[in-house]
Amino acid sequence: MSEKTDGEIPFTPVGPADMLKPGESAIIEIEDDSIVLVNLRDGYFAIENRCSHDDGPLGQGRLVGYEIDCPRHGAKFDVRDGAAKSLPAFRPVASFPVRYNEDTDEIEVQYKKPEPPKVIEDPRGFNFNFS
Repeated sequence: MSEKTDGEIPFTPVGPADMLKPGESAIIEIEDDSIVLVNLRDGYFAIENRCSHDDGPLGQGRLVGYEIDCPRHGAKFDVRDGAAKSLPAFRPVASFPVRYNEDTDEIEVQYKKPEPPKVIEDPRGFNFNFS
């Protein structure tokens, strides 16, 4: 299904170009991982469907402009690059390049499994997650 050349991350077809109207989002699955696909006036964007604060489902959040909020605690993320825009989140979520394939009239996502957060153990018994 994915188009791949040596050394490149493949693009995976996720649906027809008209699958979402501008301002709409959908939750899609790639390699058993959940991704939020968003169509805005200037194109499609994709981020992981997992809040970096508490693993909340971002795809169930409210989309306003370029920001989507987590339904659990209200953290906001920029769908263009995954940047955390408000507390309680301070770490970004993974974002993925999206392209339109003229030959197939489909939207494709260049998906790479996100790295898990790094856990730093504190000798006092506290653990801190950093990515």
